[in-house]
Amino acid sequence: MQKISRFTLSLLAVAFIAFVLPLAAIAGDNALTITGTVVEVQKYGNLTVDIKPKALYDAGFALGDVLNVTIGGNVLKIPFCTSYSDVDTGSLVVRDDQKNNLLVVAINMGNFSTKYNAKVGDTLTFGLAEKAGYLSEYLIRQLKRTNVRSDYATDSIFANFRSIATTGIKPGLVYRSSNPINNEIGRAAYADALAQAVGIKTVLNLSDSEADIQKYLAAPGFKSNYYKSLYEAGKVKALNMGVDLTAPEFGAKLAEGLRFLIQNDGPYLLHCTEGKDRAGFVSAVLESLMGARLQEVVADYMMSYENYYGVKKGTDQYTAIANSNIVTSLTTAMSGLPKGTDISGMPLAKFAQWYLQSIGLSSDEIAALKVKLSASAVLKAPNVTGTVTQIEKYGHAVTDITIADFNALGFKFGDMVTVVFDNGFVLEAPYLDGYYVNNGDPLVRAYPGQTNIAVCINYGKLNVVAQVDVGSKFTIMLSRPGAYLTQYEIRRLVRSNKREDYTSDEVFANFRNIALGGIAKGVLYRSSSPIDNQLGRAAFADRLIKEAGVRTIVNLSDSADNMKNYLAAKDFASPYYAALAGSNQVIFLNMNLAFASDEFRANVIKGLVFMAEHNGPYLVHCTEGKDRTGFFAALVEALMGASKDEIVADYMQSYIDYYGVKKGTDQYTLISQDVLGMLKVIAGTNDLDKADLAAGAKSYLLQGGMKAEQIEALKAKLSTPIAASDASPAGTLISAIFNAMRHQSREVFVS
Repeated sequence: MQKISRFTLSLLAVAFIAFVLPLAAIAGDNALTITGTVVEVQKYGNLTVDIKPKALYDAGFALGDVLNVTIGGNVLKIPFCTSYSDVDTGSLVVRDDQKNNLLVVAINMGNFSTKYNAKVGDTLTFGLAEKAGYLSEYLIRQLKRTNVRSDYATDSIFANFRSIATTGIKPGLVYRSSNPINNEIGRAAYADALAQAVGIKTVLNLSDSEADIQKYLAAPGFKSNYYKSLYEAGKVKALNMGVDLTAPEFGAKLAEGLRFLIQNDGPYLLHCTEGKDRAGFVSAVLESLMGARLQEVVADYMMSYENYYGVKKGTDQYTAIANSNIVTSLTTAMSGLPKGTDISGMPLAKFAQWYLQSIGLSSDEIAALKVKLSASAVLKAPNVTGTVTQIEKYGHAVTDITIADFNALGFKFGDMVTVVFDNGFVLEAPYLDGYYVNNGDPLVRAYPGQTNIAVCINYGKLNVVAQVDVGSKFTIMLSRPGAYLTQYEIRRLVRSNKREDYTSDEVFANFRNIALGGIAKGVLYRSSSPIDNQLGRAAFADRLIKEAGVRTIVNLSDSADNMKNYLAAKDFASPYYAALAGSNQVIFLNMNLAFASDEFRANVIKGLVFMAEHNGPYLVHCTEGKDRTGFFAALVEALMGASKDEIVADYMQSYIDYYGVKKGTDQYTLISQDVLGMLKVIAGTNDLDKADLAAGAKSYLLQGGMKAEQIEALKAKLSTPIAASDASPAGTLISAIFNAMRHQSREVFVS
């Protein structure tokens, strides 16, 4: 899924050492002062010092501290960081140049030496001005995000869009998001679509002025038509608030906005630019007012950092960002207490009320605000609430709502519906009776043969993405009737499981040799499952792999326990496969469908390493030999030099075989987007026309932990033709296979 850089915060935990070190250090004002000398003025006026960064760490300083730096007659407050980009252009920085092990004093995009008349031989001192005084900003600047939708699991995560769902505020009433009209970070259309999906009626725009909004409306490519309709109806309040939470004008504008909220109906949307800082503070005040505990407020605030940057709950990074941002803001700006005061057990509701009074709201206005915020969810009709009763193997959330009851409410296949979970997670998805969406897209599923609807992500783990589990509650409402109907009708595919409906055993079993790029003919095969007979194809596939002389199998879909169950089945008729499994020539990977996940990549690599360590011919399969096998094949084909068009054609052959999809049709083009999405993950880029697929595939494997020598061994195996003598049954393994076939034994397999 997401491509986010990580960094270690261990430097922030270095203990303060209050001892005299073997450096020029003197005690004063309860802190150490480190003294050094300028040894070089670099090309752009940066100073290097004769002491190493370690001296500062050993003295108890840490990255994110603000230091008192003296040089000549100047006393400067400068943050301690690692990069010039950790501060704004024109700002001072004390830099741990980790690459060169140098301590540097500089101005980002400026000349320190000239501005402060500093030269070689001058003395500098470093003392502590404020512990962790720059930590929040430093941590944020280490975080990296992209503005590319495909790097995020859902539209709502990309747009940082969610319902507030803390104590006292019901899900489905107040939402928060990135800016739905300012497309500076590429999210406007997504936030706008979600605002429309949940039926937003009133908007507090914390970041923009009326003039800004007019500019966005007139911008080329403007797509936020729902927001425009709200604005033209007078339902958007442009507050143009600054980022200084303690400034009088911030409070005055917030009071103005809250009065607007009181006068209008929900659902409400709060947003700034990112939906993170101003929206985060305002949301926190409202949550506190309505009775939320500190941990709830922090969790909602930090969800923006999870969404944008992949910050993990429970990590030092998560805690440091929370403490330096929302906890500090609640302590000082909202509660009026000294920074660092422990507010975890304090009555946040009383502090929030005091804060609102301090910015000008009357007691009656606060009471009216609480009435608005305590209202029931405002939902489109029809709607229904439910509970998750089961998390399936692939992360799909089965619900307690029956398909019959859901349909009786008026929901129809091809409708777009919106799901709001009780933790605030939101997604809009089509209601379908099959996985007729692109890989990675959500759907509400009414699968034939099942009784209840489920909320799913096709080739993704809904339970992980939405952070839901058994017992999670949700509401589903109809958002756009029939909006997916055209795609549904194109994607809806029907196949027969009768052999006589297909032109050959190969087509029926979706069996074929892959000989693209540098892959030698007769080395690599793909098929439907030769052991799982739910499609009625197992015996056909087993016979075909025997005829091809397959020696090594990568089973993407099953576990070893599944194999035991197949062996015990009355209709089991795949002795060749059983013998291969009994001779340890099959690896069982039991893979999920989330092809963009690290877990999926790790399993793919296990399969490829297994191939590199065993001899061909090889077979790769899942259940249908279409999706997981499709990704595996696309990866190997890319690695071996196949072109994009060749890979797409091989992937789509499964749809031709199973469903008779015709090349050149809209249906073919639409379905082929699935494999193009896979190739974007493999290549690490969205621009497939310019991508070096072979290099991208190799990088994908290396980043997943496969060794370069393993990759080369695999490529050698795949590119070397199988000699006739090697391809023919011989040796102990094949004798075991023949014996198994002769006796139809089910005891060959050893787990």
